Amino acid sequence: MSEAELDAVLGTVENATRRMIISRLSEEPNYQLQLSKELKISQQLVAKHLTAMERAGLVSTVSQDSPRGPQRKEYALKSSFSVTVDLAPNLFRTRIFSFGAPPGVAETDGHAQVMSQISEALRYPDDASRIRPLTHVVAEVDRKLKAMEEERAVLLYIRSLALREAARIGTSLPVADRRRILRYLVREEGDGVGAICASLGLKKQVVGDILEEIEKEIGRSE
Repeated sequence: MSEAELDAVLGTVENATRRMIISRLSEEPNYQLQLSKELKISQQLVAKHLTAMERAGLVSTVSQDSPRGPQRKEYALKSSFSVTVDLAPNLFRTRIFSFGAPPGVAETDGHAQVMSQISEALRYPDDASRIRPLTHVVAEVDRKLKAMEEERAVLLYIRSLALREAARIGTSLPVADRRRILRYLVREEGDGVGAICASLGLKKQVVGDILEEIEKEIGRSE
């Protein structure tokens, strides 16, 4: 997903009332009046937030006949995505990705095994008997996600320590050594250039030209 979509999402969920509405819609589609009653906020305020969320692409609407009057709109969550924000000294990184469709990555044996459990659950003869095996799948996925999040927290902590020490060493080095390190970084054209392009919204050629100019400046100053 794009930076514009990330901005729209973060701008929407920063509001506490909108998060309450999203939480309720995550359970099932709902109507303005019902949301107003359940969340104990005015219908006008609910309508305002739903309109903003619809503009941001987070919710969709379907008009339905009402048993006691004109048609009414049913609101439902439209998107399935995950947002992460990593913030620390020497680190600021945001990421958003959608999982509303099968991801374009290869499944591991573990993924295939969990997917097969869903297939097995759907073979049960009636809906009531499918609930228990499906809840087991959810519990297993939640366990795996928690383990991944705990490992990620440890890795981010280690990364932060390494960057903090590298920054300290960099400031203590003579000017010539710092230039050598910068030149090395300039010549690393793998994911580094790609990350710069993604962060600044620049083309690879533009970033390459800028890095080349930096290297020339280093050469002239030595």
